[in-house]
Amino acid sequence: MKTLLLILITLASVTVYAQPEQIVLLRHAEKMKGKDPELTPQGQLRAQRLAILLAPLNPDRLFSTDYNRTRQTLAPLSKATSVPVQLYDPRALADFATQLKTYSGTIVVAGHSNTTPELVKLLSGEAVSIREDEFHKVFIVSWQDGKAVLEEQDSNE
Repeated sequence: MKTLLLILITLASVTVYAQPEQIVLLRHAEKMKGKDPELTPQGQLRAQRLAILLAPLNPDRLFSTDYNRTRQTLAPLSKATSVPVQLYDPRALADFATQLKTYSGTIVVAGHSNTTPELVKLLSGEAVSIREDEFHKVFIVSWQDGKAVLEEQDSNE
């Protein structure tokens, strides 16, 4: 009985302290104009390049806002990894950040020039920015000794 109790306590504590290996956050690729625009040809190429760059990370979850440009940015990665894209509400980023921290593995999140920096800040405590004409920045939040570590990469390289 004591052994069973010890196993249950150990499993419960693992669940409580579970957190992602890394969360990759990026802005959608280049978009056309208009309401809920799709990706431009350049944006479609960037989405393909992102799939090539991120597929080796073996993402466990993909998240996108419910807009054409963000869903289309993750579509090639979803196809390459057979991981479905789940939707999140960009108006509830604090709740979403809390939710993300409960998952394990690698997570990729596509957002916008205003929501991605806010989500990076909620997850890492560090401020970043994305200009309206920037589509190349990729932010990776990981944890070392329980502390968030932020790394910025360039999808153009």
